[in-house]
Parts: sequence; C-alpha cells; structure tokens
Amino acid sequence: MKQYSLITTILYIIGPVLIIVSHFGSLLVFMTGLSWGAIAWIAISYLIRMLATTGIYHRLLTHKSYQAPAPLLWIGSIVAASAGQMGPSWWKAHHMAHHQYSDQALDPHSPYTPAQGIKGFYWAQGGWLLSPHFFPAKLPSDVENDLVLKVIDRLHFVPVVTLGVLSYFMGGLEYLGAFFLSTTLLFHGVQTVNSLSHLWGERPFITNDHSRNSGLVAFLTLGEGWHNLHHAFQSSSRHGITVRDGQIVYLPDPTFSFIKLLEFLKLASKLRLPSEKDLLAKANNQNLYSNASFD
Repeated sequence: MKQYSLITTILYIIGPVLIIVSHFGSLLVFMTGLSWGAIAWIAISYLIRMLATTGIYHRLLTHKSYQAPAPLLWIGSIVAASAGQMGPSWWKAHHMAHHQYSDQALDPHSPYTPAQGIKGFYWAQGGWLLSPHFFPAKLPSDVENDLVLKVIDRLHFVPVVTLGVLSYFMGGLEYLGAFFLSTTLLFHGVQTVNSLSHLWGERPFITNDHSRNSGLVAFLTLGEGWHNLHHAFQSSSRHGITVRDGQIVYLPDPTFSFIKLLEFLKLASKLRLPSEKDLLAKANNQNLYSNASFD
C-alpha cells in the first residue's frame, strides 16, 4: 500500500511525462543539426548526471557504500534529479524493492516478470514506468526524515526543467535538442542495468537472481554494469570486480574512481569493500554463463 499523499502522487506523475517529452524533444536535433559544441554538451551533461545517479543516488544514498557530508548528498541528488531520474525517496524505494524481490513477481522492473522475451525487455527498459508499478509501495524513512532530500524528491522536476531552460539560453533550439537527446540517452543507459544486466553476461558470483556482469552496460553507466558483483555484495563501493581462474580481477569502474577522488578530497570516507576471502567464497566456479544456476 502506498503511504504518501495525493499531492506526492501527482508530483511523481510529472516524471514520466518529462521523459516522454524528452524522447520527442530529441527529434529537434534533426531540425537543427549538431555543432561540436552541442555534441560536447550532450557528452558532458550525460557524464555528470550519470555519475550523480551512480555515485550519489545508488552507491551513497541507497546502499551507503561510503560516507559523505550531507551537502554533497544534497547537491548530488539535485544533479541526479536533473537527469530525469526522479527524486531520492522514489529512487531508493524502487531500488531497494528490486534487491528485495530481484527477478521475482514484486521486482518493479525485472525482464522476467510479468513478461519475458521482447515484452520482458521492453518492460525492464522503461515500460514499467508507464504502469502502476511506477509508484513505490513505501518511501524510505531515512530519506523522508531528511527535509532537504524530501523537498528535492517532491520537486524532482525542477532541476530537469531548469537544465532544459539553461540549455536553451546557451544555444537556442540546438542546445535544447542536445539536452533532450542527452537526457533520453541517459534514461536508457540507466535502464540497461535493469534489462541487459539481467539477460546477458557473466555470472562470476553466486546470487539468487539473474544479475550479470556486462561490459557494454558498464561502459554506458560508468561501472554499474558489473551488476552480478553488485547483487552479490550490495554494499560494495566498487562494482568492477570479477573472478577468473580462481583469481580476483579488477575491472574498469569510473564511479569507483569518482568515489576515490572524493576520498582524496576528504569528501568521502569509510568505503565499503568485500575482502578477497569473501569474494572467492562466493565465486561461481561452475558456469559463468548459466541462466539457471541459483542458490
């Protein structure tokens, strides 16, 4: 049962509306073309907002894989919200439900339920946002008790609109189209973790779901595609880890590099990492590609 107000429900609905607008707005680039400056704006706004989603919303806010000052969490949440990723309460609520019921009936965005195949891929890639599953069953109390995060959550659309207006004033319709395209690409990049990272790739660690390590998704999401490791060790601040021939292998993980930079700047501390002993103990030595090897 939902445990929040009607006004919150209405404010949440603005989110998928803006994503749909972003998809159609991306067509502007076919009218305006793209200068090198606009292409750079697509790349920069993609990378910064993806990093806020992965490093702040995911690894800090949701899994507490490291500690950081509250202002960093607040600013990072505003940047993540500007990506069309909704607010911090909404985001954490859905992600925790995903882990609790991963690839089961109550998983909000599994490619295996309520459908499989092409329909399952469509569902996980974004179709679930256009269904009643879009609304979280319960908002996380720790986020709701932080007044700043709660305001960001309810006004999640303000950073998106603000960035769109800023883009227009930077370069007219060309930069507005670039903003829409960057936002749309980022949206689908994030959704590939829900879809592709549960369908194709390696399973170096034993988990009770279909989570997989995908190099393609890791590239698109700055390290989030090493999803099997994440499901095996949810609180790890580093996702780019695998096991090959009984040896621990570290993989490219730009989000972890960002967290290490924050640590160097004294803005992050107490990074949580699994020990090599724990990694080897949970290694799946039977079949890295098995679709049905569950514990």
